[in-house]
Parts: sequence; C-alpha cells; structure tokens
Amino acid sequence: MSEQHDVNYKKIYFALLGLLAISVVGPLLGIVWVTLITAFGIALVKANLVIQNFMHLKWERRLMKWMLMTSLLLMGLMVAGISPDVMSHEGTNWENLAAKAAVERGIDGEHADEETETEPVGVVDAGLTVASMFGICATCHGVAGDGTGSAGLGLDPAPANFTDPTFWETRDMERIVGVIRDGATSVGGSSSMIAWSLMFDDDQIQALAEYVMTFQPNE
Repeated sequence: MSEQHDVNYKKIYFALLGLLAISVVGPLLGIVWVTLITAFGIALVKANLVIQNFMHLKWERRLMKWMLMTSLLLMGLMVAGISPDVMSHEGTNWENLAAKAAVERGIDGEHADEETETEPVGVVDAGLTVASMFGICATCHGVAGDGTGSAGLGLDPAPANFTDPTFWETRDMERIVGVIRDGATSVGGSSSMIAWSLMFDDDQIQALAEYVMTFQPNE
C-alpha cells in the first residue's frame, strides 16, 4: 500500500514540475490568451490533482465533476467581472485618471529619452533622463504627479499634487525652480521637501522644473 502511495506521489511530483515549466514558458510568449489559458488551466489541473489524491475523492467522480465545474464557472465569472477593470482605464460612470496619467507620463518619458540623444540638457552624470530624475520625486509625489507616492503617505502636510488646478494658482516656473533648488522651507513650506542643489546642477533643476510643469492640467 505504501509503495502504491509512493508511486502516486512521484507521478504528482513530476506532473507539478511539468506544470511549473508550462507556467513559466506561457507568459514568456507574450500572448495574452496563452497566458490566461496557461494560468487558469494549470490551476484547474492542480485542483484536480488535489481533489483526486489528497481529498480522497478519486472514486467520487460525480461529486468531483460538479466541484470542478463549479470551480471553473466561478473562475470564469471572476475573469469576466474583474478583467475589464484591470485591463481598461475607463468604463461606465468611472475613469482611472491616475492610471491614464501614468501611461502618459511613460510616453513622455520615452520622448524625453529620444530628445536627450540630441539635447544633453536634463541628463545627470549617471546618465539619467529628466523622466528618470523625476523618479526620485515620484517616491513622494507619485509617478502621475498626484501626490500619492508610497514614501509620502505618512507625511504631514501631504506632498504636493501637481495635477490639482488649485496648486498652480500660486505657482510659476520661478517658484518651482526655487523649491527644487533650495527646498520648500525657502518659501515657507514643509521641511520634508529638501533642497536638491547638491545633487543636481542649475540646468538639471531647470529641466526637472519644466518636467513638473507638464503635470499642470489643461484649462
């Protein structure tokens, strides 16, 4: 009896190794439907292995069939209900502004990379582009410039939201440059916004300020 169990466990072990290989190769192909079929197909097969061999239901075929069918139905409902929100940035009566802004920032970053091939302004000694420099700011101000960076969640006052129209009512290029260069305390602001003049030179600070200005919402 124990030998039979050993054989079963060995089969399951090698089956799981094969499934692991498939789960790694599937997403590497870069095809969405292959990735989805791989992920949920492997989950279904693993559930089948567990039900048959570890829940002692191998001979309860009718019960197992209904359990598998129910699981498959629930997974289908979950994908149908969740995937539109995950894969889209807008829908009926809703719009993910932060996600759309992040995509736009990524596109702008690619354009910035192209521009730096002919214009050296905005590139630091380490070879970072202006968009990459803003990555430091994004830890507090967020990738989308909306003040939702992970490092800024516990700050009081909260980091500035560059996408808020009211923020720009009292800001201009000169003030943005001054705050980046000398810190927010230079204009009576929070000490959490430190001076960056020791890390960036004047040209880099100017380029970074111009990048921050791009978050200003259109009228």
